[in-house]
Amino acid sequence: MSYQQAKGRLTPRGWLLEHLRRDARGITGNLDRIFPDAGGDIFGKDKVEHQEKGYWSSWWPGEVRGNWMEGLVRLAFLLDDKELKLRADAIVDGILENQAPDGYIGIYREGSRYIVTRRFGELWTQSRVMRTLLVYYSHTGQSRILDALVRMADNIVANMRAAGSLFAIPDEDGSKGHSLMIIDGLSQLYFLTGNDSYRDLCVRLYEDYCAHPSQFIQDDLRTENLMDPKVPFVGHGPHTCEMLRLPLLLYRMTGEKTYREAFLRGLDKLQKNLVLSGSCKSDEFIGTFQSTLVMENDDRASIFGGSIPLPSVGYEYCSTTELLFDYIQAQYLLEDSSFADRLEWLVYNSGLASKHPSGKMIQYLGADNMYDASAAVNPRFDYSPTHDDAAGCCAANSARLMPAFAEQAFLRKDGVLLANLYLPVDFRTENGLTVHETTSYPFGYTVSFRFSGRGGTKFALRIPKYAKSFTLRVNGEAVKYMMDGQILTLARNVRSGTVVELELKPDIGLTRANDGTFAVTYGTLLFSRDIPAVRRVQRRYTGAKGFADSDFTPAPHENWDYVLLTNPDGTCAEASVRYPDGDGYPLDGNCLSVHVRALDRYAYPVDLALVPIGVTTLRRTTFPILCDKDEIYKRRDESCTCPNG
Repeated sequence: MSYQQAKGRLTPRGWLLEHLRRDARGITGNLDRIFPDAGGDIFGKDKVEHQEKGYWSSWWPGEVRGNWMEGLVRLAFLLDDKELKLRADAIVDGILENQAPDGYIGIYREGSRYIVTRRFGELWTQSRVMRTLLVYYSHTGQSRILDALVRMADNIVANMRAAGSLFAIPDEDGSKGHSLMIIDGLSQLYFLTGNDSYRDLCVRLYEDYCAHPSQFIQDDLRTENLMDPKVPFVGHGPHTCEMLRLPLLLYRMTGEKTYREAFLRGLDKLQKNLVLSGSCKSDEFIGTFQSTLVMENDDRASIFGGSIPLPSVGYEYCSTTELLFDYIQAQYLLEDSSFADRLEWLVYNSGLASKHPSGKMIQYLGADNMYDASAAVNPRFDYSPTHDDAAGCCAANSARLMPAFAEQAFLRKDGVLLANLYLPVDFRTENGLTVHETTSYPFGYTVSFRFSGRGGTKFALRIPKYAKSFTLRVNGEAVKYMMDGQILTLARNVRSGTVVELELKPDIGLTRANDGTFAVTYGTLLFSRDIPAVRRVQRRYTGAKGFADSDFTPAPHENWDYVLLTNPDGTCAEASVRYPDGDGYPLDGNCLSVHVRALDRYAYPVDLALVPIGVTTLRRTTFPILCDKDEIYKRRDESCTCPNG
């Protein structure tokens, strides 16, 4: 049996609760009020014709509303918020009320459905609403939802069987590649119902994609490309990141080991394209850059090469969100807890760095070294609740990130309850035992679990790879446990009254960027020099208060030109971790900091304070380092992280 999300009731506390409440007051709770693409009832009464207008097509609002709906539904149930749940109920009721007699759920009017041309938004937008309904079903268990999903899936199977090859006509705008994400939902329905036709359609769609090169640059996940180590990832970042998990889902449905190998090959290629904060270089495409990208140039593939994920390149919020779901599936199906390490690194660094602490603005494109977040640099780099001057995809997709992440706090496998992600939450299991988890993680590294209620369970904890050591106590005493890789399992069951205390002990580290500069890490956080910024509001939104497009530029005379000093062994000189006095929301700046010794631009030694990258708006994350070269040459120690070693 593989990992699966533990069944029960998760209740956020502490900083997580404040973060989610800000989402409710921010983009997630208001995108439909300020952005017509999210607010229109495109899956209901506002269905559209199949249209192609220049580079854009009529399917776009279906993507935006679909992803936003899923985020809202997740947030509503996670917060157990009455108003949000009423809105979620209304959304789902509206979808079901507008389901056609033949089972069709989608964005197109009768006569415009399943029209296969060079652009095809049908399955892509259906995949978005299908995920929304599946999330709602997972929380409510309502049979009417599953019944509607089965009718919808049967309609898709019948119509796609009649349509023949989807990819024989080259995909012009990426909609057909996106359409493969229907596999996400159909695979869940396959395991809920056992209907082989869902599995068979998933296999046929993917193999059809693999057999036909695309006009739009989205061929990274074709099997022949995946299996060839000489072919780099170059495609549209969100496509590559979302499609990465498809071979793994196919492996789960079919048992065909070639799909598993394809996923692992893709994972190796992904690693070469990750920026330090965890996301995939994708501005918009992995293999080129915004300065050279001409969206209307159909011959643009000739300028694409392998990615160079410098600390200054952009990564798209859509890519960040889609990688989250890749890592979740990989941990489930490969039973590898290192994917939870990747998951929290991605969310706590890239995910938070591109999102304003208010919850009301994101960057479409973020970067690890961010010196100017304004539309003058690129409309995708400013802070906005919609980014409708570029595309509304990222704002809607940002709504899915933190709720889906938090839902992975506890997993089950073979009857063992696993503390997978450390978060301030209460979790009431389906058997009536409640876990009260107290922690400021990742802004602190002590975690306490207090159990109450009925029954007992075997209990395990994930020990992150960065934790070189840790201490564990149960009811104040050292106890026996078993280690299997990263998983620590207590030798005895926990029950009401049990208190488990874990202290993780990370080191201050240096990680190397591919341009030879270095960044400071501590635990699961990447640290940056915060650059004080001036905010200039460029546009205010109607429909909800406090929403605006904003440019952030460095405050006058600010300096971020430093060189880190290191010891001969490659560690930071005079490094220390400091915690704030008192409580407060950490992403407002009331959190731990790492202090290191550095040289300023005049070679004067200073104490340089660094904060988690997610706390910053503008920042410098990577720096040159200076160390004792003579000593390094003597050591010839491969473990030294100094580039002169």
